Amino acid sequence: MNGNVNRPRLDQRRAPIHEALENFRRMRVVPFDVPGHKRGRGNPELTAFLGQQCVGVDVNSMKPLDNLCHPVSVIREAEELAADAFGAAHAFLMVGGTTSSVQSMVLTACKRGDEIILPRNVHRSVLNALVLCGAVPVYVNPEVDQRLGISLGMRREQVAKAIAEHPNAVAVLVNNPTYYGICSDLRAIVRMAHDAGMLCLADEAHGTHFYFGGGLPVSAMAAGADMAAVSMHKSGGSLTQSSLLLCGPNVHAGYVRQIINLTQTTS
Repeated sequence: MNGNVNRPRLDQRRAPIHEALENFRRMRVVPFDVPGHKRGRGNPELTAFLGQQCVGVDVNSMKPLDNLCHPVSVIREAEELAADAFGAAHAFLMVGGTTSSVQSMVLTACKRGDEIILPRNVHRSVLNALVLCGAVPVYVNPEVDQRLGISLGMRREQVAKAIAEHPNAVAVLVNNPTYYGICSDLRAIVRMAHDAGMLCLADEAHGTHFYFGGGLPVSAMAAGADMAAVSMHKSGGSLTQSSLLLCGPNVHAGYVRQIINLTQTTS
């Protein structure tokens, strides 16, 4: 858990969105709304493939089910539960994969002309976010394990050098872990970034399990990072494209929501 987040423990046995969908199913509302498959009645092939249990709860945003863009009830409750479970100040449910989480994270931290320190082996979503916001990358070249032929993490000395040479950078981005499971010294990098007045962002697309397993590398929120993009579907067991964007206490949640809503679906 992140020691900076103080809140009463929530009941993690609850599943507010699932509960709301089951309640809605029991209401037996006749669909005159999107989606067009009309909970399976309009597309028997889809129903046969996915099952009535699935298509029967594939419904549009409406008052009992809350709204992803401006959640005030069950989605908000689910996000609060997620934040509590991951030790974050705020959590945002993302449905565009961790690509959308990473891009929202970078767009929140950077504006046109801002410098951001990052390793060469970042995911393409980071580079695409730089194209969108006009930020300038300051690359750190990770060493390569010659025997395995894979890139390693950023060394503390490399990050310190980049910060010293680019003191006006606004953020440092870290893979936690890399695609091959390599972790940098995240606590040290967070400390160096904060000492320099920079945000520390973590791409945790392959690090969801760090939050719940003993003897594993430190998670971004536990290390004091400001934001983390967490892929729930890769190692968290959820459906493909589901992700979380986690924020620490020093990030303005309202601004993050505005950034997310620039690209996230309204459905």
